[in-house]
Amino acid sequence: MEIILLTVGFIGLVIAALTPKSTLGGLLALASFGGYFYINSLENWVPIIIFILGICLLIFEVFVPDFGVAGIIGFLLIIGGVYLTNNDLSTALRDLSIAVVAASFLFIMLIRRGYSLTHLQKLVLQNNLDKESGFSSNTDASAYLGKTGKTTTPLRPSGKVQFEDTELDVVSTGEHIDTNVSVIVTKVEGYKIIVRRVD
Repeated sequence: MEIILLTVGFIGLVIAALTPKSTLGGLLALASFGGYFYINSLENWVPIIIFILGICLLIFEVFVPDFGVAGIIGFLLIIGGVYLTNNDLSTALRDLSIAVVAASFLFIMLIRRGYSLTHLQKLVLQNNLDKESGFSSNTDASAYLGKTGKTTTPLRPSGKVQFEDTELDVVSTGEHIDTNVSVIVTKVEGYKIIVRRVD
């Protein structure tokens, strides 16, 4: 039962990240993880806090480009939280392996069906910052519209792109783009530069 709850929790996180059903996925993850720790009848909150901190660091990793330390620490904290829950490292690794494999399978299937991290962009400022909307900025990036460059960091969805002699902060259209990939500027909103992968 514990394995099922842990697996459903990670599946809920994937649903929240990739689909419009983010609220449903988040509630599913919260209920499943809560049930997992409840069934194990913990006497203190330390494992739960460690586990939640690990999840938060993994989410943080999505938004901060080229900062792999957060993801590694987050995954180790998740392992630590599960280990402290049942005091058995082999059981913790087994449960997490099954949960991660199931969640990864769903992640790949959703990506192949055209889903992306676009829905997480609601955490990023989405208001129009163009001149027509009354926004003014000392930095006018409109000159980069239609220009191509190469990513110097992964875009998750934010990151950096090298345009000739200038490196700028950009945001992808929602897809994850690796380092050293050609991209093109499709939209400029004030200082916000939006790019996509060059086909």
